Amino acid sequence: MRISKLMLELLIVSVLFVWSVPVFAAAPTQDIKGSKDNPLVKRYEGSVIVEYEFNKFDSYTLPLGPTKSKDGQYKFTESKDLEGAITSILYLAPENRSALEVLRNYQESLESDGFKPLFSCKAGDCGPYDSLARIHYKNKPPLNSDTNAASQLLYAAQLTRPEQGDVFVVVYAIENKFWGNEAKAVKGRVYARVDIIETKPMERKMVTVKAEEMAGEISKEGKVALYGIYFDTDKAEVKPESAPTLDEIAKLLKNNPDLKILVVGHTDNQGDLAYNMDLSKRRAQAVVKALTGQYGIETSRLTPGGVGFLAPAATNRTEEGRALNRRVELVER
Repeated sequence: MRISKLMLELLIVSVLFVWSVPVFAAAPTQDIKGSKDNPLVKRYEGSVIVEYEFNKFDSYTLPLGPTKSKDGQYKFTESKDLEGAITSILYLAPENRSALEVLRNYQESLESDGFKPLFSCKAGDCGPYDSLARIHYKNKPPLNSDTNAASQLLYAAQLTRPEQGDVFVVVYAIENKFWGNEAKAVKGRVYARVDIIETKPMERKMVTVKAEEMAGEISKEGKVALYGIYFDTDKAEVKPESAPTLDEIAKLLKNNPDLKILVVGHTDNQGDLAYNMDLSKRRAQAVVKALTGQYGIETSRLTPGGVGFLAPAATNRTEEGRALNRRVELVER
């Protein structure tokens, strides 16, 4: 059968039209196969998971400041390198939700569960264009368009867990204003990428200082810093895991009957000064109570005191430094 020139032209035009019109897939209505929520972070109600990744152990750069151009490349002005189990989930929020509404819900939920805010930013405050998303998510930004960055919001928080390891959460919310040619890129909808980093607890090797070492340090420096006395966050009750260090303090005092000491509590700089002064003093008092009540040490030999974060052992700008600042010192009186 011969095809006329007119029919051929019409066929070509129809094919070109079909190829030129984008195919808009229906928005996902259920989680992708193999995905699940992390039990530490609640899902925004009505959201579905469109991307999911879990690594049992990997590295992660936690943004703690906006991006800035340096030597021709965008870099974070402040960040922290983490290691641990990493869960990364991209949620598609329900219709008619704003990025701010979604992020605020995550923020309120996390802080009610004991998380402390570390850093937050919005739109251009996060850095020029979509530099934050492209640096932080490398080749997988939440949405592949810098024009969407005007609605971007980021929130990072930390849950301190001395026994299990600290948890860090980063929520990046953005409204997709321009892209709509993929099932997971639905125009006009909000996306929230939630990263959960579960770090390992610090190994406690060398934490328990022996009585002889305490005596030597006090003789040399007039004091000794101890990191083997444990408290829950914002609490002043000595935890059972502190027993080995308390045993050694009692041994020190019994071996040196003339020794009298100040038991001084120290904190990091999270929270205001008045609060930390009170907390550190109550913790010192709890240590004295344990030594007198459980070990029979005379009350007259122990004087509790708290200095909050007035005498740091290291910088409070890093988690490692803050960990060194959270301590109890025995000071010769």
